[in-house]
Amino acid sequence: MRILVANKFWYLRGGLEQVMFDEISWLEDAGHEIAHFSTTHPSNQPSPWSDYFVPYLELGHGGGLGPAQQARAATRMFYNAEAARRFAAVVRAFRPDVVHFHGIHRQLSPSIMLAARRHRVAAVQTFHDHQAVCPADVLLRGGRETCSPPRCSRFDSLPCVAHRCVRGSRAASALSAAEFAWRHNVLRYASLLDVAVAPSRHLAQTLRDGGWHEAPVRILPNATSLSPISGPGDHFLYAGRLSAEKGIPTLLDALGAANASLVVAGDGPLRQLLETAAAAPPQSVKFLGHVHPSDVGRLIAASRAVVVPSLCLENAPLVILEAMAAGRPIIASRVGGIPEQVRDGVDGVLVPPGDVPTLAAAMRLVADDAGLARQMGESARDRAMKSFSPEAHLRGLVEVYREAVDRRSGHAVRASRLARAAAKASPVSSEKRMLQ
Repeated sequence: MRILVANKFWYLRGGLEQVMFDEISWLEDAGHEIAHFSTTHPSNQPSPWSDYFVPYLELGHGGGLGPAQQARAATRMFYNAEAARRFAAVVRAFRPDVVHFHGIHRQLSPSIMLAARRHRVAAVQTFHDHQAVCPADVLLRGGRETCSPPRCSRFDSLPCVAHRCVRGSRAASALSAAEFAWRHNVLRYASLLDVAVAPSRHLAQTLRDGGWHEAPVRILPNATSLSPISGPGDHFLYAGRLSAEKGIPTLLDALGAANASLVVAGDGPLRQLLETAAAAPPQSVKFLGHVHPSDVGRLIAASRAVVVPSLCLENAPLVILEAMAAGRPIIASRVGGIPEQVRDGVDGVLVPPGDVPTLAAAMRLVADDAGLARQMGESARDRAMKSFSPEAHLRGLVEVYREAVDRRSGHAVRASRLARAAAKASPVSSEKRMLQ
């Protein structure tokens, strides 16, 4: 098959890009042809299709944009005309069987989905977060409390503004809420896809509960390759974004109660808190700052276990699969799609989100019982091999592509039949038949 992959970043920024690049590699190894579409970020990996990429604008804090550029960036969140034009050029040059969208909102915008529809190309999108049902993407009310069921809907995104869900800013929240309403009510976002992909049953159900009915939602778990096995270390590892919804304060409090040591790899708004904790005696926290995703595997291999203390409704964290593939147990919050990955007491330990004593007890258990930690790690690795393998993921992905192509072909056939029926029923056609 010929597959055009679109994402707003073309470098290893996080788990989304790791999944995307893995899929591209597996597809190419299986003989499929892949084209790329993205933005011209300075960190991009090389691409033979980069001449078609769209100029990148940093939308967050510290982007250095002037008023005119900020207005332009805000406008193209709704419809990026240049992205649509360049995307259409790629479609004409490559002639794909299917387009696979990943993270396109805010930078590329749904304008490229409309371009795919105009060219009658089958469209698939993998949702890596909750952006289809939440203007702020993370289902956290005010950035603090879990928002489940979602307060916002396609017909009412004002709760996002009322609770300042985007960076604590009413203006940023209003912009995201407006874009969310535009996407769903004006563009009819779901109708632009032939198949939607959710990496977890949790996200699939959230989409359906949020009114996602125009395109079928298929569950396709993320996957990872097995890593070499090595002896466990004596510290815990946290690898991810340093933000409140990820449970960093909970983890630090539990660390002291568990009398354990921690290595932290990542960056984010709570970086200063981590640096302060790392500098304070007894210096049980080692803060590494930003770590390239390709180096995370080495850090996992050197750890006793990986901790994922999230407060938010995680979809399907890739770091959990990477830990399982390396034979490391996982201590994680029982939220979102995490229980679909980790079997409590088998592959690791699941704890209630925000529960410091229970998290500390779980860390102490794994730290003190080397045999249990080894047994859980072996079970996790076996589960990764059987349930989250690249081979199974590739089979499921190709099936999704074929379903999307079949659905798009069916739409085209129905449209052609309706056009012929309308032509036969038109007054002009009737007059022509009478003259004949």
